[in-house]
Amino acid sequence: MTDSGVMSAAQTPSTPHGSPGSPGSKSPVSYRLRPALGVRMLGMACVWLALVVVAEALRRGVPAIDGAVVVALEWIFFVVFVIVVALAAWSLLNRRSGLVLSDEGFVNRTNWRRDSVRSARWSEVADVRRSDGAAGPVFVVALADGRRSLIATRLLDTPVGSLEEQLQGRLNTAHGYRPLN
Repeated sequence: MTDSGVMSAAQTPSTPHGSPGSPGSKSPVSYRLRPALGVRMLGMACVWLALVVVAEALRRGVPAIDGAVVVALEWIFFVVFVIVVALAAWSLLNRRSGLVLSDEGFVNRTNWRRDSVRSARWSEVADVRRSDGAAGPVFVVALADGRRSLIATRLLDTPVGSLEEQLQGRLNTAHGYRPLN
């Protein structure tokens, strides 16, 4: 904070677990990806490594299956193991936000679909709707030109309710709507 009590953009406070302040706040809010995703990937990597160990033990213990096919499978399993460990490490060590909401717009890194918009200005957004499906709640940000952005909440380390308040609050503020008091 400066002497006048005003906070500059460079001094924007970080909130725990991406918890936002008020829905119409003037500071950008960042939401990180859940650490549980990286931990799950490490568990999956352990399974691939176990497949390598079991295949090698069987190859050495049963001479009938000692062949080039089994060795090739071992290498494939090992390469998959290395790739999954690298992705898990990247997910756990990555400091980039999965979702950033500012007064100007949003940047969404929770969805890798080609048809999903990665960023837009709030003035381009027509509507934000919550959709509850088998994979959990998803926010559909509909743009005025018909494109949309899907925000996968299961990937973010924040409660769905507070994220919904932030999205609706930022959209309402950008369109000039105020709460009735």
